[in-house]
Amino acid sequence: MKIGINASFLRKIDTGIGQVTQGFVQELAKSHSKKNEYFLYLEKDINLNLPKNFQKRVFLPLLWRRDDLIRKVWWEKILLPRRAKKDGCDVFVSLYQCPTFFPKNIRHKMLVHDLIPKVFPEYLDNWRKKIYFFFSNQAVRSADKVFTVSEWSKKDIHKYLKVPNKKIEVVHPSVGENFFERASHEKDNSVLEKYGIFGRYIFYVGGFDFRKNVSALLKAYRRLIERYEINDVSLVLGGEDKSRFSPLFTDIKKEIEILGLEKKIKLTGFIAQKDLPAFYRQCELFVLPALYEGFGLMALEAMASGTPAVVSKTSSLPEVGGDAVLYFNPYDEEEMSRVMGKILQNDKLKRALSERGKKRAQKFSWKKFVEIILK
Repeated sequence: MKIGINASFLRKIDTGIGQVTQGFVQELAKSHSKKNEYFLYLEKDINLNLPKNFQKRVFLPLLWRRDDLIRKVWWEKILLPRRAKKDGCDVFVSLYQCPTFFPKNIRHKMLVHDLIPKVFPEYLDNWRKKIYFFFSNQAVRSADKVFTVSEWSKKDIHKYLKVPNKKIEVVHPSVGENFFERASHEKDNSVLEKYGIFGRYIFYVGGFDFRKNVSALLKAYRRLIERYEINDVSLVLGGEDKSRFSPLFTDIKKEIEILGLEKKIKLTGFIAQKDLPAFYRQCELFVLPALYEGFGLMALEAMASGTPAVVSKTSSLPEVGGDAVLYFNPYDEEEMSRVMGKILQNDKLKRALSERGKKRAQKFSWKKFVEIILK
């Protein structure tokens, strides 16, 4: 059997979809069936150690090389199906929702991560995004099988796209093996020093667009200092400030200044994927205040790292965290502050959450993820 895979996001492994694509491809290459022939379709060549029955197909539109939505539609809707058909694929796996359609003789399986633009229409703030999302929704409906990363996302797909429940299957991703590694304080601290991080800190990573709810985290952190007299723990925020590009993103520096927290908060900028485990392992706790997550890889990364975590009790996050994390209402800054303080002031609770988190994270497996999608 010939199986095609849209592995385009291997060029963006620092994104959530990139991490899922990398985990899928690495596991597939490790435990692949020699009976099948696999084709990886890419927009950029990637150095991969692949078995002999794997082939890479790297191509771009001749007239449009810029990495934008125009190229995405061109590549995913026109060029990709042509190449898969030419290669004689029997099955094709799209590892994210995209405008790709196939004729009936190619069985199409599509992984849908979330439907954020349906839940928050503000994200469709230009005509290119609207067209891309429209085409992608059509492709999801036409796919032979739809996979998604949580029961919450499954409900959204059924609710907003009217895809029958029997056609949708939940398959939980995992995280990289480096998050499960034991801490080396010397190595971790050398990583943190590169970013100017010293002393005790609370950690957040995950972007600054408005659904991430970082504004509420800043206010909760100030309450933590003022009401609980916790003054020796800084707040480290990982991610790029993109507020100059779009009003969908919080002007994080301005909000920090308004709250008078310039000396208490550290903005790291972009954190390389290889450096992230050190940030998780050495922090006092990880906090995820998001209003909506299709899955919430960051919560799983924290648990795998043995990091006590506090997360929103919204969307898919309770499904991921189970009883291994503490929860708060993301619209209640006082509750968020109180839950963070509870962990910071209780070493026994920190140790218990660390152990429960590591144990729960072991339940998420790339092997099972690949087996379910390819069965």
